[in-house]
Amino acid sequence: MAFPSAPSTLWSVSLLTVLFAAAVHSNIIDDDDPMQPVTSDETVSVGGTVTLTCRVAESDNSSLQWSNTAQQTLYFGAKRALRDNRIQLHFSSSTELSIDIGEVQLSDEGEYTCSLFTMPVRTARATVTVLGVPGKPQISGFENAVPEGGTVTLTCTSTGSKPAARLRWYRGDQELEGHTELVESVPDEPTSNVSSKLTLEVSRGDDNDLIICAVDHPSLAPGDKRSEQTLRVLYSPDVQILPESNLPREGEKFYLQCLGNGNPEPVEYKWDKKDEVLPPQAKVDGAYLRFESLNKSDNGVYLCYADNGIGNSQGEYTLLVQDLMEPDSPDTTLSFLDSTTSPSSSTISLPTSSPLDVFSGSGSDYSSLPDLTPTSTSSSTSSPDSSASPTPSTADMSTAIFELSSTPLSNALFPRPSFRSNFSYHLRKHRSLPCLLLLQLLLPYSLSYRRADRSLHFHR
Repeated sequence: MAFPSAPSTLWSVSLLTVLFAAAVHSNIIDDDDPMQPVTSDETVSVGGTVTLTCRVAESDNSSLQWSNTAQQTLYFGAKRALRDNRIQLHFSSSTELSIDIGEVQLSDEGEYTCSLFTMPVRTARATVTVLGVPGKPQISGFENAVPEGGTVTLTCTSTGSKPAARLRWYRGDQELEGHTELVESVPDEPTSNVSSKLTLEVSRGDDNDLIICAVDHPSLAPGDKRSEQTLRVLYSPDVQILPESNLPREGEKFYLQCLGNGNPEPVEYKWDKKDEVLPPQAKVDGAYLRFESLNKSDNGVYLCYADNGIGNSQGEYTLLVQDLMEPDSPDTTLSFLDSTTSPSSSTISLPTSSPLDVFSGSGSDYSSLPDLTPTSTSSSTSSPDSSASPTPSTADMSTAIFELSSTPLSNALFPRPSFRSNFSYHLRKHRSLPCLLLLQLLLPYSLSYRRADRSLHFHR
């Protein structure tokens, strides 16, 4: 076997080195070359518009040119080269050429070339990435309401995304964890279909909750594409009995209402009285139990049963009938007597249930309306006319005093000279106090209440 001589070998190596250096030099971009075109990569969604810009720092009036992925010339300077109305001139000068590509399609993705026709020709490339916009998600798997304690599996699907979208589940603002996410490539298309499943065990608290499936993709803002599914949960009633009033009184009309909070609403109600039969005057009217006239014999625990077909439940209410309310207006008697009582005062005994300690009033001012301004006292309390009446001691009187002024009406109705010094007034209950105070306004007397003997004193 013959080997080449040493000089021949060295010559061959030198030739290869020169060729390699020339090839490498042809692909090196000189950053210091002011006539080297500069471009940038762009990303656009399907249906959008992308702008491709090519610039040089200096120009010798050579033309810039844009070519597409198939090396077809799109624009040569300001002149259109390809008949495609989606491609329009954006800006042209000796140092810049910008074009717009509208209604972008997936097929527009690829590498575009900008060339400056000098000697040698200088070029730069820009890669256009086209995003496939995913379709609105569709939720399936929920057709009918689910019984409480059951499970429901929802499936969310979105089509046509590039790159493959991600599906997220939410209940309100809370993100839920889905499972079994699938990605399927579309035949003869660079897009994908994605799906995700969510399994929930439901309770009555989940009824009417919104479950959301949202698409997460670079071509979309958060929440741009989402679908909602309302959960419907079937559950037995939760029974509550509401009274017409909280103070049912003897002799009044009254009813109890049975509320069965369930899904569906109860269709059957049943009323009963614990350990007894229903009173004859209690009438069942569906969810209502009505009493025409309450009686204390109606006292007891009442039960309501509600059934909605999913289940049944009961509630109870304890009825306690109050005494018949007495009229607010007092039963009063005024008698003018010439008895042996003191000519300067009369005494009225108050019931022990009266919560009042002391009240004092004056009839000396006949020109003003009633004044209920409270005042405080120190060691003793008396009316403006106290010089003519005994002053109660501090131990017998409270510190709360109300000064009351009578009106000119007392002069018209009861002229001072015509009043006898003795009269009696009977109080039923402390509810008569407002009427008593009104009476004091009309009479030229000062009055006070002494706790020691629970008596009311009128002073002239």
